[in-house]
Amino acid sequence: MLHHGPWFLLRAVLLATAALAAAPAQQAEPPRDPAAAFFAGAPIVAVQILLSDAARASLKHDARAYVEADLRLDGKPFAKVGVKLKGAAGSFRELDDRPGFTVHLAKFGGKERFHGLRRFHLNNGAQDDSRLCEWVGHEVFTAAGLPAPRVAHARVRLGDQELGLYVFRESFDGGFLRRVFDTEQGWLYDGGFCQDVDAELEQDAGEAKPDLGPLQALAELCRGIDTGRAAKLAAAIDVAHFVDFMALEAMLGHWDGYCGNANNYRLWLPSRGKAVFLPHGMDQLFGDSEASVLDHPTALVASAMQQQPVYRKRYRERLRVHLPLFAPDRLQPKLAAIGSKLEAALRATDPGPADSLAAAVRDLQERIAARYTSLHAQVAAPEPKPLPLPFGSPLALKKWHPAAETEGIELEPERLQGLAVLRAKIGARSDEARRGAFRTTVLLGPGRYELRGNVRCSDVVAPPKDDDGNEHGGVRLCAGDARSERRLGSTGWEAMVCAFEVGEFQRTIELACELHGMTGTAWFRLDTLQLVRVGR
Repeated sequence: MLHHGPWFLLRAVLLATAALAAAPAQQAEPPRDPAAAFFAGAPIVAVQILLSDAARASLKHDARAYVEADLRLDGKPFAKVGVKLKGAAGSFRELDDRPGFTVHLAKFGGKERFHGLRRFHLNNGAQDDSRLCEWVGHEVFTAAGLPAPRVAHARVRLGDQELGLYVFRESFDGGFLRRVFDTEQGWLYDGGFCQDVDAELEQDAGEAKPDLGPLQALAELCRGIDTGRAAKLAAAIDVAHFVDFMALEAMLGHWDGYCGNANNYRLWLPSRGKAVFLPHGMDQLFGDSEASVLDHPTALVASAMQQQPVYRKRYRERLRVHLPLFAPDRLQPKLAAIGSKLEAALRATDPGPADSLAAAVRDLQERIAARYTSLHAQVAAPEPKPLPLPFGSPLALKKWHPAAETEGIELEPERLQGLAVLRAKIGARSDEARRGAFRTTVLLGPGRYELRGNVRCSDVVAPPKDDDGNEHGGVRLCAGDARSERRLGSTGWEAMVCAFEVGEFQRTIELACELHGMTGTAWFRLDTLQLVRVGR
């Protein structure tokens, strides 16, 4: 037997060390998600956007078209960056009025990335003084195991002008798809402004060749009455995910999201797999502490899903499961910590905005506490019952809320010749059609119904025909997908009727008094707006 002494062991160690030193160095693999540590640190990014005079002029002419800019992010220069303005009716601001920005580092060929991000958004917080609603939305969705864009904050300067505190938000792009779904094989659609899945949605990311076929098939699946719909929905949609998505949107009070307003969402349709909805635009959360989570939603897919008793039951169960995510003692300490950090950053230069932010954060914390109290009661409440509407007995519809679907339309109650009316008015004529409506919702059982009302219009001009020669627009009464005959031009008071049918065990129907055109005014006489059940 051989005995190896200490000299032998020392020699072996030296030889192994020399071999390792001589071996070629292996490069470490880059992290799969280089932005993870960045967002986890809750940073406040120093952003400076430098625009040429020509770029400024271009953004003033067409705010939605990218211009070339130079950028500094935490002092690091980025050249030839794409920048455009962002925001919808409530949050859009012109270039000279503290706008929101979309930043695309690779738009004009740039190779540099910011913590792995190729594109991101700078939201101006026009509808969220706390700048924390988007963060809360992300926190709740991710705690529930659902994907949502990540959020940080930024101090933004446009040239030498200080614009203040912004929300720095991850973009829905290829990097997001790889992070969340581990693939870009499919189509990510942007819900646009108040567009449901039956519209021709714009593609945001995914495969280069757009394919509206799966989108159209999803919309068609959710229309009409179909006794076998539950199984068909399960084959097309990630049901477990979507039921949670509906529950969280409702519990957050995200009234301007997909389920509540067919707005602010992304839809991922993988080439192999089932549809997934993603949250967006969560800057107005917890606005109404008593907002119902039991009302049936009106958006096409959400309505079709909750018409199925099996999915409605699951929805009620998931409300109970997710309730602890909204507990004030869970959310408020986190909000306080981030709020203090943001306040300190502002106070270093200007105490005024810092004081305003601190007050807004306290207000958000109070709204969360009030919302939790309401949710606790609603989760335990019984199912809402359909409206008991006897045959032939009209129900007066007094409560309507304005809903502008485009800019450039006024929606106001007023008095006309001593009558209470709802007035919809399109301003100066433009090249784009304007659209808006007064809306209300009712939960109805099976039967045939009519929405009735007297309407008057002045100088209403319809939009041009579409590419297929179809005519749209005018003044109408609407109930879900059903439409009355339309009115154009100028008329006196005329009766209008929109007939529709509910075939499911119950369904929430959105009723609307709509104006869609290039110009004109419509009045809907409030004392004549009625709902009548006319048959089984």
